[in-house]
Amino acid sequence: MRRSGFCSFILTAFVAAAIPLAATAQSYPTRPVKLIVPFPAGSSADASARLMGGELAKRLGQPFIVENLPGADGIIGAEAAKRAAPDGYTLFLSTNSTHAANLSLYNKIPYDPEKDFTPIAGFVSVPMILLVKGDFPAQDVAGFLKLAGQRATADKPFNYGSGNTAGQVAAALLRSATKTATTHVPYKGSPQALQDLVAGHIDFIFTDAFTPLALVNDGRIKALGVADQKRHPLYSQAPTMAEAGYPNVHVVAWNGFFAPAKTDPAIITRLNKEMNEVLSKPETIETLQKMALTPMKMMPAELGAFVSLEIVRWINNAVLAGLEMK
Repeated sequence: MRRSGFCSFILTAFVAAAIPLAATAQSYPTRPVKLIVPFPAGSSADASARLMGGELAKRLGQPFIVENLPGADGIIGAEAAKRAAPDGYTLFLSTNSTHAANLSLYNKIPYDPEKDFTPIAGFVSVPMILLVKGDFPAQDVAGFLKLAGQRATADKPFNYGSGNTAGQVAAALLRSATKTATTHVPYKGSPQALQDLVAGHIDFIFTDAFTPLALVNDGRIKALGVADQKRHPLYSQAPTMAEAGYPNVHVVAWNGFFAPAKTDPAIITRLNKEMNEVLSKPETIETLQKMALTPMKMMPAELGAFVSLEIVRWINNAVLAGLEMK
């Protein structure tokens, strides 16, 4: 075969091989898509997933059905997503818990956040907020810590709830910085922990800024501090933890979309395009801001690199907080 003929043959073969990929992306999806969320209904992960799922359903013509699989700091949902067929019909709304913090809090987890998943798109970030019951006697972080110290001296330390690793790490960072004894009470998700906070079963919680909004607005709980570098517009009365004197208590949670490893790259590209267009819409940005969430638009490679950096950051947080692996 002449060189020119051979080159034409190779080009034809390449184009022929590419056609099914392009066709797959253009026709996808042809049936409903499952969106696994590793935290319960009422959580920020659940609410944001339903928002994006609804937008994708409008754009792609098929339902995006949220399936909540809470428990074990997101490990249950992550393992289910890992085992799903890599056909684009099971997606995973990951969080900093499942794709970063769990590596520093558990001796062994049944998935590898970098090898077992394909990044699709970034989604949102949200800071953690220090919350107490509405009638709690202290009005600021200093007053809170004074009471916490008194309780610890009386051998009745404050107990705190956490529905995810971000809440646990934030509380542990504060405990480490102040040398104040506290007791950890784990929950499947922040909504359940907040119910117990209102009922007086736990003393405080760090949780994302979205989940407690209604409870803060009606006075049943109050915010004492924001674990971010700047104040949050929906919690303007609460100073940052740095302003309160604890700059190391800086914990911001995030969500991103992933698919099982080996999912068709053409489908990943299509989903990234659609998701980023949704995040660029002024209406979406406004809705997310009202939910205390900040858009975090990324390309797949950017999200992959971000996860690698987050794994290191959460290891550092866990060491600084003095947390032992489970």
